[in-house]
Amino acid sequence: MNQENDAYRDEVSLVDLATIFVRRIWLFVGLFVVFVLSGVVFALVQEEQYGYVSLYQIAEKNSDEPVEKPAKSIAVIRSQKLMELEAAYKAEHEERIPFGVSFSNPENTTLIRVFSESERDRAAEVQAAHEELLVYLKERHDRQIAAIRQSVEARLKSVSQTLEALTQNPEAGQAMAEVMQKQIELAGELDSLSSGELMVVARESVERVAPNRKLIVVLATAVGFIFAFIAVFFAEFASLVRKALREQK
Repeated sequence: MNQENDAYRDEVSLVDLATIFVRRIWLFVGLFVVFVLSGVVFALVQEEQYGYVSLYQIAEKNSDEPVEKPAKSIAVIRSQKLMELEAAYKAEHEERIPFGVSFSNPENTTLIRVFSESERDRAAEVQAAHEELLVYLKERHDRQIAAIRQSVEARLKSVSQTLEALTQNPEAGQAMAEVMQKQIELAGELDSLSSGELMVVARESVERVAPNRKLIVVLATAVGFIFAFIAVFFAEFASLVRKALREQK
């Protein structure tokens, strides 16, 4: 018997909830429509954002060894040049750079990828920032390559002098072969040195990357439905509280 009464009370409770919802359906509809329209307006007024990508090839000692590890290059450019660039922009315009700059190293490559999102009317600013960052990195690597080249050339000159001295000794055949092999290795090492290269600078994406207007509208619809649903029962609760206060008075 108790179980039947409990079931009856649950059924009444559900009916009461449905009754409240139907009685205040226009409150629900009004709030829901407001949220959806707000989401649509917000989605439409958002500026279109495009992606801008730059690629830089790190200078290499040889085909398998960059002059500097990509992770270190990214750390240097982020902590030094990017901070300097942001400070200079803020000092000139009294605001932060209006676009973000991120760095990455594509897997199994010696490339540095720079990415920004921005409106099209700021494309020139994005390009200038990317170019300044990557030129800084290229100059850093070119200095390292120049130092390596100077060292290899000095060693090659020393080996050449040794080989010239050995040619005057007819019994130095084995030593000459070893020195000649070393000379060939150094010459190959010298030829394999390559400077850094700016492969792409601020290439614009074909399609916009933001905003996702459909997603904004969908989220506004979902949030509006939940908020309007809760508001209906909150309004009923507030009405009952006011009624109870009037009865007490």
